[in-house]
Amino acid sequence: MNKNKQKVSRLRSWSSLGVLSLVLSLFLMACGDNTATTAPAATTAAASATTAAASATTAAASATTAAAGATTAAAGATTAAAGATTAAASATTAAAAVAPAKTGGILKVGVSQDAVGFDPHLTNATASYRVLENVYSGLLRFNEKLEITPDLATEYTQTDPTTYTFKLRKGVKFHNGREVKASDVTYSLNRIKDPATASPRAGQLAQIASMETPDEYTIVIKLKAPFSPLLAVLADVTTAIVPKETVDANGGKMDKVADGTGPFKLVEYVPNTRIRLEKNANYYVAGKPYLDGITFQPIPDDTARSTAVRTGAVDLIEYAPPKDLSILKQDSKITVTGDANNNVRFLALNTKVKPFDNVKVRQAIAWAIDRQQVLDAAVNGAGTPLVAGPFVPSFWPGLQQPIYKQDLAKAKALLAEAGYPNGFTAKLKNTPTYSFLGNAGIVVQEQLKAIGINFEIVSQEWSVFLKDYLSKDFEAAVSGYSGFVDPDRDLSGTYVTGKQNNFMSYSNPEFDKLIEQAASVSDQAQRAKLYQQAQTILATDAPMVFLYAANQYEAMQSYVKGYLHYPNGSHLSFREVSLNK
Repeated sequence: MNKNKQKVSRLRSWSSLGVLSLVLSLFLMACGDNTATTAPAATTAAASATTAAASATTAAASATTAAAGATTAAAGATTAAAGATTAAASATTAAAAVAPAKTGGILKVGVSQDAVGFDPHLTNATASYRVLENVYSGLLRFNEKLEITPDLATEYTQTDPTTYTFKLRKGVKFHNGREVKASDVTYSLNRIKDPATASPRAGQLAQIASMETPDEYTIVIKLKAPFSPLLAVLADVTTAIVPKETVDANGGKMDKVADGTGPFKLVEYVPNTRIRLEKNANYYVAGKPYLDGITFQPIPDDTARSTAVRTGAVDLIEYAPPKDLSILKQDSKITVTGDANNNVRFLALNTKVKPFDNVKVRQAIAWAIDRQQVLDAAVNGAGTPLVAGPFVPSFWPGLQQPIYKQDLAKAKALLAEAGYPNGFTAKLKNTPTYSFLGNAGIVVQEQLKAIGINFEIVSQEWSVFLKDYLSKDFEAAVSGYSGFVDPDRDLSGTYVTGKQNNFMSYSNPEFDKLIEQAASVSDQAQRAKLYQQAQTILATDAPMVFLYAANQYEAMQSYVKGYLHYPNGSHLSFREVSLNK
């Protein structure tokens, strides 16, 4: 099915099904994707129902409460049983007894790592994304099933394969009080594209040929060629809409300030201590958010983070440690959610540095590693070993057959062919800040000794590690990325020649061509075939040795209602959360 048409149809369904669609989506979120019906490419995707569905009306509030596993329905049933005289009356009372979400309170969140910059167009840190997605809005956004839904845009029309027209929601204000206009959209996207900004997202918008604003609430984007990932790009927080005057007032930088249109405002940042958000009283969705604010508290140590939520020092923790899941699940005061997550953990090899410039050395390392052992040590086995490309087989472009299985004899032979029969010594940069990376690095170091490779671990705090990694100041490094929805974002941005996030300096023209072709195709099956060919090349060249994709869990006090787990690790549902205590 034409993927652009799918997305038009999905937006359209929000308008046609209204609140009922939201209710079904929330209750069925764990059951996989819904199949969208085909709509003509020029169909206008009206999305005005999002405001209604996301408002504070009883229907939407009850849907959110039910989807988060709230006890409201049970309470309603109790009320009915106490006050009704017939079964029919009891059912009627139960249906009417669902209370709206409680408003007020500060949600205290224990996070695994502090944010590294607040500029949505520049930061590469997942910890920053989790904050920024609650402060900023884009034209579109993802729901908990990773379907594309409206945000600042109420509708869009795709009139041909290279022309998209977006209609802005009227009356939406930045946190500085000024209304958002079409010129803010073009400014923000042009800021990302501008080489002077040095945004790692610039490549994702490279296909934009021009942007026009026929009026204050209309944006017409024209592409150089068909680009299937466009809508997913525009739904990502990294293409958030920002006000020019705030950027200018801060010398062109937004790394220490934030001025968005989202449900919360950034009001305080104390490095490595707390990030404090407060409710945006002018948020365009009436009645949202329910919370008065959110406080993010960095708690890097896994055990300390688990203890914090069990003792009530925080209300919710992200990256609930897999080693503690059984204890957390047995605690009647705690609710645990989560499952598979779109992430990749890997060993990156700098192809500009000897001996990692030799493909046989990289392949030897790939054959020497037992990925299941790495997964077990890193996250107690809660995840999937990556024995081929960077995606799990269940993700639609993922490779279905393994490429690598530990074979020490083959690894030693490749090292000998590369001119290193006795192995070599090199430095491995590693960060214990994220235990799932630090522990993986230790196992990799130990396993490679079997083929004569001695990695000297250079242990670094996350912000130092990230700076070195982003500046390509490493020989080898254990790191990861997450949050992807469309495969183009990471296959293109991380591995295509010359792209800013290609920290390994990897280059293969055949790979580059396949990625470009896949982005120009609308049919998902055709895209998958091209991406699978590209991943086979990537795995064979091994600029990264893919290790595993980890499951991700959140644990929270039972009074935290409305939280939804996102497969990309997002905390977008904080706008739906209430503290019912």
